[in-house]
Amino acid sequence: MIRRNHASIIVRTCKKCKTAIDERSLHDYCSDCYRIIDEVFEKIRAYLKEYPGGTAFEIELETGIPYHVVNNFVRDGRLVEIENSFINIECKRCGCLLLSANHKYCPRCRDEIQKEMEFAKEQLQPSPTIKEKAKMHLQVVRKDRK
Repeated sequence: MIRRNHASIIVRTCKKCKTAIDERSLHDYCSDCYRIIDEVFEKIRAYLKEYPGGTAFEIELETGIPYHVVNNFVRDGRLVEIENSFINIECKRCGCLLLSANHKYCPRCRDEIQKEMEFAKEQLQPSPTIKEKAKMHLQVVRKDRK
């Protein structure tokens, strides 16, 4: 954002925090805000490397970065949006429509499956009380006793 003060000097300010920035700066943000924005972008980039073609909604669910922030990166040209209107893939468990071909289950089913797996792991681990009670002994038969 560019502001003119009373002496006709052009002062650029950060779009986010409104602090003054150098007029020759390449970005519209101060260094602190740009670092935060860059960290968020790297998080999105890492997710898209693992799941190419992910949607903004998926990115929000998986990374916690709001949908509108992802759309701002698309608007700024840092991300390219690919049309996903022809993907009709259903969740293998509940049958609801998935937003991407990267996953087999919807987020709700994935959470339920994860909880079921944790419960099954707990069931398979032997309890400590059984170990204390179950002890094996060898019975030695002496030859001199007949």
